[in-house]
Amino acid sequence: MRFSVTVMGEDRAVEQIWANRISAAARGLIEINVLGAQDIEPEKFGQLIFIDGKADSTALSSMLGKIDRRGRAVFLILDEKMSLPEALNQGKVDDVLVWPFRPMELLGKIYRLQQITMWEEVNKLNASFAGLLGKLQEDVLLAERMQKGKLPVRFPEIKGFKVLSRYLAGMRSGGDHADLAESQDKGLISMVLSDSSSYGLSSNVLSVLMRVAMKLSADETRSSIETVKKIQEELLITLGEKDRLSLFYGVVSRKDYKLRYINLGASCAYYADPKGHFEILPSSGPAITRSSGIVSDTVQQERVLDPEGRLVLLSDGFIEVIGGSEATGALLNNYREREPADLLNELVFKVKEKFQDPDDMPAQDCTGIVFDVEARLIRLAPVN
Repeated sequence: MRFSVTVMGEDRAVEQIWANRISAAARGLIEINVLGAQDIEPEKFGQLIFIDGKADSTALSSMLGKIDRRGRAVFLILDEKMSLPEALNQGKVDDVLVWPFRPMELLGKIYRLQQITMWEEVNKLNASFAGLLGKLQEDVLLAERMQKGKLPVRFPEIKGFKVLSRYLAGMRSGGDHADLAESQDKGLISMVLSDSSSYGLSSNVLSVLMRVAMKLSADETRSSIETVKKIQEELLITLGEKDRLSLFYGVVSRKDYKLRYINLGASCAYYADPKGHFEILPSSGPAITRSSGIVSDTVQQERVLDPEGRLVLLSDGFIEVIGGSEATGALLNNYREREPADLLNELVFKVKEKFQDPDDMPAQDCTGIVFDVEARLIRLAPVN
């Protein structure tokens, strides 16, 4: 391979001297074509540029200013007794070539050129790749906005909360049911998440919830434990020997934004304070079964929901796929500062990544509900 070389000096005579010396050192080792800078235009300078290091600072600065460094390597020619020039320390040249020339040292400058041009190509590729990634990121963000915009709004708008949910139907018999409602005076918010072990139980739960809602007095609706007891009473009439019902029932009062709930069975509730980590809310006991009957010692749990807090309800379909309640809590913490849609999308992804075929279904129903408490809450009355 032939390399083009340009020599720069204060006059043609100096350039010719250095051109002859470089040609002699390269003879039989490297194929080069050497020209003086004063005989060609700057855009035609060679790949390797050698500058006379004895030139004064003004002349040296002028010569360096004519060079387009792209695709080129620039070297200063020095005598052995000369000190290192400032141009080298300042990065204005790539290296020095010491006179008298050694052929192998000259060959080393060829390798230096190849290294420089290689890094320039790498930088170009990096810049191109970064630009491509930037465009892809824009496309991903656009796709995310479009996907979030098409997410089904399952529940009515509840003042004070931003509520979003996802549901995946599973193959196992039975299924999940989730609902959310406000009292007529807007003072109470009720939430329910059930997971039935059979199709018959699943339909019974829906009818029982409707009957209980009609029977409860206004005072009773304020107590989650009274509601759950009445649900148990109604269900025991038709509950099969092998039926199991996981039930979360909670009530939030707008007076104090305190969640009063009963959580029986395998569903999980998590809560994170503003800027805090998720913690799993205490369970109230095992699932409802025929053998357990009406549990009289079930304790109602309570938790104050703070402005900018986040409550997450998950059926055991999600919990099982992710690897248990602790692993689920860790995942929720990773998405604490993200939008609810991002969190729900990640939960769905964790389920679908195990599918062998896009049309596959999870083993059982998966339900997830995220409640983001608004930053500005208006309480209906002061808390005593």
